[in-house]
Parts: sequence; structure tokens; C-alpha cells
Amino acid sequence: MRNIFIVIGVLLLSIVLWFLSTYSAKNKKNISDISFMPLNISHNDKEKKMMRISSSLRVTYEDNTSKTYPLRYRVLAKMGEKIGKDTLGLMLDRNNMPIMEGGEEDISTMPDGNSLISVGEKHYLITHMEERPGALYKTEISVEKGLLKAINTKAIDLSGIGGTIINCASSKTMYGSHLGGEEDYALNSIYADVKSPFYIDCALDGLGNDVAGNINYFCLYVESMKKYLGDVAIDKENGYNGEYFSPYHYGHIVEVQPQADGSTEYAKHYVTGKYTPELAVMMPDGKTVYMTDDGTAKGLWKFVSDTKITAFKKEWEGTLYAAKLHQTSSKDGGKFTVSWIALGHAKDSEISAMIDAKMKITDIFDIYTPDENGSCEKGTKIYEDSLIECLSLKKGKEKEASFLESRKYAALKGATMEFRKEEGMSYNVDKNLLYISLSQISKSMEDNYKAQEPINDIRLPKNACGAVYTLHLDSNYSADAMEALVVGKPLKANDPYAEAWSCHPDAIANPDNIKYIGHDTLLIAEDTTRHVNNMTWAYNTQTKRLTRIASLPIGAEVTGLDTGAVDNKGILLLNIQHPFTDNPEGVDGSTPNAALLEKASDEMLKASIGYVDGLPSDIFN
Repeated sequence: MRNIFIVIGVLLLSIVLWFLSTYSAKNKKNISDISFMPLNISHNDKEKKMMRISSSLRVTYEDNTSKTYPLRYRVLAKMGEKIGKDTLGLMLDRNNMPIMEGGEEDISTMPDGNSLISVGEKHYLITHMEERPGALYKTEISVEKGLLKAINTKAIDLSGIGGTIINCASSKTMYGSHLGGEEDYALNSIYADVKSPFYIDCALDGLGNDVAGNINYFCLYVESMKKYLGDVAIDKENGYNGEYFSPYHYGHIVEVQPQADGSTEYAKHYVTGKYTPELAVMMPDGKTVYMTDDGTAKGLWKFVSDTKITAFKKEWEGTLYAAKLHQTSSKDGGKFTVSWIALGHAKDSEISAMIDAKMKITDIFDIYTPDENGSCEKGTKIYEDSLIECLSLKKGKEKEASFLESRKYAALKGATMEFRKEEGMSYNVDKNLLYISLSQISKSMEDNYKAQEPINDIRLPKNACGAVYTLHLDSNYSADAMEALVVGKPLKANDPYAEAWSCHPDAIANPDNIKYIGHDTLLIAEDTTRHVNNMTWAYNTQTKRLTRIASLPIGAEVTGLDTGAVDNKGILLLNIQHPFTDNPEGVDGSTPNAALLEKASDEMLKASIGYVDGLPSDIFN
């Protein structure tokens, strides 16, 4: 009899739960608009030093009702904080031993890309450290008394792929993994090969100096990875290859995924090419992946997998493409049509084997410098990574060139290598659009910059404040057009605000991380010294309404934009990177707020991971 009552009870409970879920679904109101309360710029030193956010979010529904949600910014964790048994942001070598700087443990001030990923009943935050060497931390989080709490943290051991470097922005795949880029600015192989006319002779003195005693970024990057790897066999005469180190190991897309057993799967995807990737974003087809390329004279990249990717796997296989732009207007940031040039087809293991073979650039190309007139007596003139080079591809080296020298090979094939400070990227699932931020419209994006560009596809008026662009996608998720969506406004001498700002405070400046959160709303985060405080904006892509929603402590960059829900709690992640570090400038180059940076305490200099509290979870559904 007792068993019968148990069965009846279970059936009744199931009926009640079904009724509640059905009732909730039927009575759920659709959102027609979201709008943040506008935030003023900082007017005094106290406000300049604070983290300030919009006071509320108003959600309007299709039945014309609305609800207002009060908002607060809360710090989830600070760099250097012990969470569980480990310290967040502690930089480790390949043996998981602390890296020391000046006799002290090296604690990152550079938390960047965030991915909030749930596995079963557990919730993890993957956070990049934009350092050399790089690092990824996995922090378990929960909701306690209505607030997020970091339970434990641990650095992800990436020694199996040689570690990583300058981990920048990130995105999440539909199957619950984290994609991030290795922004390896200085590891251009032309500096590593003694047979290259651009070769740099590093002292390898542990300080990042060249043999003349000057600090050099290429040397700093080599030294940083040498410290991580403990590699004492780096050979300057052999492409700076060592027992573990090779310049070709870095500049790729890194994927990690927390597992149900608490472990973490990881991989480097070499088939997405080597350049200076900011991040990668996978399209809903599970095959098409876009990558941005940070710096001057860079490319826009697309990888198309042979098969749909529906779960984490270490080996990707497919074709790499580079964008070719055709400018149709130079007005208001410009308009372009877009086509794609196929570079090559491969799988990750093929390219990994090439790297393990300790290749050098002169194994792939003959390389020369232009003559005094900027012409190439030998080879073909290309422009990439701020340099004019003369290249000839060696016979049979197309695959090596495609995936290890992607920019150089793409330039040889006529692709557009003129993008400048190509940063964040985000997909609009509602309209099948891809947004991309170009932090500056300058240098290689100007008309024949320094009269040296061999192709000159992009010919725009200079705008040092930058712009966010829309890429229009076809039914196969291939971009076929590009146009400016929102553009910054440079100030001139004697303009209002010009004594402390060089871009107008009511417009964007040097957009970096971006995140489409639905409801026609694109979040735009800044990395700038052209505003007194770096800001985050909510831009309505339909009404063109631009609303300032966050103002960071002076000298800090906005990073880590991501959204999600934990136990039905809506979360907008937003990091404070390197506060009180970057010195904002007025139009004339003066720094009237320098004293605020100089007086910052050690506590104020700590970077942090935080979130906007009070958001309803249904705005992210």
C-alpha cells in the first residue's frame, strides 16, 4: 500500500510541475526593448577613480508594460586573491611553479576574456590573462544569498601545447567551450631567422634586450616563453627554436572546455592560421569560424570546417580563407563588398608536425627588403604587420605558407592586409550579422599610407577614435558586405573637453570587446587613452541609441564581456584590467590627470573580475 501512495505522489508532483511549466510558458511575456539608464561622465577626481555603472535597466514588453531593475557592480574576485587552495592570477611555469618578478610572485593585472560555462550542476568561469607567458584560469562559482561567489580557482595546465601567450578576448561555442586568441604581436618569424634581413639578435639575458642592450619586444616574448618552458636550448642561429620553444607555436586559437569530472580539455587549432588573433567566433552552422587580427596591416580570417563541430575535439580539419575588400564608399567609416580567397586545407595535426620539425621562415619563403625607392628587385612586394617585405614562395610550400605564414601568403594572393587594430567580434543571432570592432581607422586603413601600400584596398579618412562595423552574412554564414555601424568622434584643439579628452566623451573611443546580448543591443567596451575613463556602451542597432552604461577607474581597460545565468540569476561580466595604468591624454597630448595614477595605492592597482548585479535572466534567453 505504501508503494502505491509513493507512486501516486510522484505522479501528482509530475502533473503539478508540468502545469506550472506550461502556465509559465504561456504567460511569459516577450521583450520588445531594453534600455539602460544613461550614466554621466566623471566630473571630479572621486568619480574618475571609481567604478560606476548605470543605475537601472528598464525592460519593456510587447504588451506595453515595463519593469525597472536596479543595478549594482559587484567584484567577484581580485587578482592575487586566494580562492580555495589557489591564487587567482598567479603566473605559473610549465611545472606549475610560480614565476617570479623582482623577487616576488608574478600576479597578473590583465584579466581579459571571460566565458561562463555550465557543466551539469556546476558553473565555471574561464578567464584569460593577457600576459607573456599567458594563462587561463578556471574558477568555480555559485550563487549564495543572491550573490555570485567564487568557490575555488585553478590555472589550467596548458603545458601539453607549449603553454600560451597574450591571451586576449574570447567567445563561447554552442557546445560549451571557450575560444580565445593568442595575440602574439612580436613573434613575427621574420625576426627569428638569421637568414632574414629583418633578423633580431637577442641577448637572451633574461631582460628582453637585444645584443646592443636595447629592450626589444621580440626578445621579451622569447624570454617570457623561455621562462615558462624552462628551455635552455633556444638556438638563435636556428630560428630561435629550442627543445620546447618555437615562434610558430604561438599566434593561434586556443580552445578549452570544462568537463563533468572536474578536468579540462584543451587544444590549439593551428588550422585557423597564424597571425595575431584577438579571438574567434563560431557561427551557428558549427562549421564557419571568424577570427580577427590585431595590429597594423592585418587581415580578416575565416575557417570552414569540413564537418559540423558539435562537441569539443582536439583535431579540426578544413579550409582557411582571407578576406578581400572592395571599397564602395569612404563616408562615415566606409562601406565595402567582401569576397574570400582560399589559402589552404589542412588538419591540426599536420600543422603541429610542421612546427615540431622546427621550421623557419626561409624554409617557406625567400625574403628580401625593398630598395630605397620601395620597390622589390626580387620577389613580390607585400605589406603586413607594419612592414614592407619582398617575398618569393618556395616550391611546394603552399600548405606551410597557408597556416604558418598566413598573412604573408594571403598578401601574396591579393587578400586585404590593411586592417588596423582589429579587435572584438560578436554575432547577432537575431539578424544573422557579425559585428567587428576596429579600434582605430588609421595608418594601414588610410589611403596609401606612407605611399607604400602595394594593393591599397582600404582608403579611409583617419579617425583615431575607431569604429564598430557590421559584416552582412549570406545563408552559408559567409560575409559578403561590410559597413560602419557606429563611429567615434575625434576632438580638435579648442573644442569642448579637448583639454583632457581627444575623442568626444559622448561617442565611442577605441572600441575593443563587444558583445551582442539580444533585443537589438550591442555592448561596446573601450581600450583607450582618448577618454578620461574607459567606458562601456549599449548601442541599439535599430534606433541607433548609444547609451553610456559603465565608467571604469581611470587607467583601466574594459575587458571580459560575457553574459549568462547561474541558478536563474542574470549575469553580465565586466573586468577592470590594469586600473590606474594608462594615462589619458587631451588633444594636445597633455596628461592633466596623471597625478591620479601616480597616487594610486597597491590595492587600487589590483585588477578584478566583476559583474553587473540585478539583471533579469530572461533578457539573455
